[in-house]
Amino acid sequence: MASGAIHIISKLLNPIPQYVLGCLPAIAIIGISPKGKFAEKLTWVLRCFGCPFTGLLYSCNVGKDEVKLCIYWLSSKYFQTEEENGQGEGGLKQLYHRPVGVYAMSVSEDQDNYNDIKDIINRCTARTSVLERLSSLVSIYYIIVGVIAAISRTTGQFSCEDWPYISLLLSWTIPAVFKRAFSGTLVVKDPDVEFAPRKIKKSESEGGNEIVHKPQIIMKPVSGSHKIQKFFTVLLVAFISISYPWITVFLAFYTPPVGYYCRSKFLSIFCSIWSFNSFLAYISHLKKEDHVEGHSWIHIWFSFCGFILAIFLFILALFTNNIEWWGMFNDPNCSTTCGI
Repeated sequence: MASGAIHIISKLLNPIPQYVLGCLPAIAIIGISPKGKFAEKLTWVLRCFGCPFTGLLYSCNVGKDEVKLCIYWLSSKYFQTEEENGQGEGGLKQLYHRPVGVYAMSVSEDQDNYNDIKDIINRCTARTSVLERLSSLVSIYYIIVGVIAAISRTTGQFSCEDWPYISLLLSWTIPAVFKRAFSGTLVVKDPDVEFAPRKIKKSESEGGNEIVHKPQIIMKPVSGSHKIQKFFTVLLVAFISISYPWITVFLAFYTPPVGYYCRSKFLSIFCSIWSFNSFLAYISHLKKEDHVEGHSWIHIWFSFCGFILAIFLFILALFTNNIEWWGMFNDPNCSTTCGI
């Protein structure tokens, strides 16, 4: 009985492999959000974990410019653009989609309130701290070492107890983690809140009445070459989000230790959800979105998938550290031996 208790305690001290813990910050980094409430931040993390396209689009397509990083989080109601025919109020028209991704536009520096816009953006952004950079480097280390270890397993030098499926599974987060480690700017306040309309009281000489100040950002079209570059960048992000995760399934199924088919089946759940959701997010982006969350039902679905996958990831981590548990499926393909 005493030996059984000691065994349980030892398992609790090391429930999952250390490299798994080192990879987990990558999930938080890919889903970083400037939202103010914890529930909103957590929901966005789950959404990005449930849909790789969302996190990779922000990391790979928006760039490092603090203005672009901020306007990504704004809804379409804050944007205007000049009408081609010059008609309408002030020659401006309201944008009904966010100017990001395929529909990227640049902020006009000629507008009267450009300095006010820059002041708000400066309030929303901050420099990345040393601790944040170090946590990113730790994740990069564990993921890259895990990927190298996985590749080395294909040569025949393998260990059943230490097959780094999870490092491979999360390796699609590398672009976001690299950007976090080496980019100097981070959006820390919700631009949608900072740009919200505010009541301003006029001076006594102007009547002393309150007026509603609603910041508007005038956008201008980008050059044709820039549009093409953005289009192919978004297309590449979609392709990677849809296809890249399946490399893990391929390696798990076709490389030593052969016979670990249950792992392939388990990993295919992750990849199937990621591929479907990334394709859905790409289509939603092409159809133009007016909010960063897109359609509410799609946002809920992505977040729900992220929650389910988080549970599956925890289960996979437990099974990775306790390979004998695979035998409970009573499937001959779930052999826990290392025979090739």
